[in-house]
Amino acid sequence: MNIIKALSILILATMFVSSTAMAEARKLSDKLANSAIAVNIEINSCNADAAIFCPGLPLNSQKSFMCLMAYEDNLSLACELGIVEAAMTLEMGMIALDYSIKACEADADKYCLDVEPGEGRIISCLRKNESKLNNDCTEALKETGLWNIGAK
Repeated sequence: MNIIKALSILILATMFVSSTAMAEARKLSDKLANSAIAVNIEINSCNADAAIFCPGLPLNSQKSFMCLMAYEDNLSLACELGIVEAAMTLEMGMIALDYSIKACEADADKYCLDVEPGEGRIISCLRKNESKLNNDCTEALKETGLWNIGAK
C-alpha cells in the first residue's frame, strides 16, 4: 500500500473514534461509535512539493493534500518521509485513544454519562472524579497524555 493511501485510510478510520455526539443517557461506547474527531496534521516537509505541484492551494490543507496524492509518484523523499511520520503519529494517537477508552469506559459510564463528548469534556469530568476512578483509567489517561486535555 503506498504512503498517501495509507495516510488516507488512517484519517478515515480516525473519524470513527470520538468527538461530538449528543450526550443522551447512552454509554460511552455508543456515544463514540457515531462520533468523529477533527485531525489537523501538518506535513511541512511537503511544502516545496506543494508549491511545485499544487500552486495556489493553502499549505497543509485538505485540498493541498488531495492534490499531492495525484502526484504521489513524483514526491520528494522528504515529503514521503513526512507523510509516513504523520501517519505514524496519527496511528499512535488512535492507539492511545483506544487504550484510554477501554480503560475508562466503565468510569465514564458511571460518573460522566450525561457529559457531551468533545473538547475534553469527558476527560475533564473524569478528572473531577479522580478519587473515585479505577486506577487503570487514571494511569491510561496519564500515560497517553490525554489527562492534560481535561485540565482547564
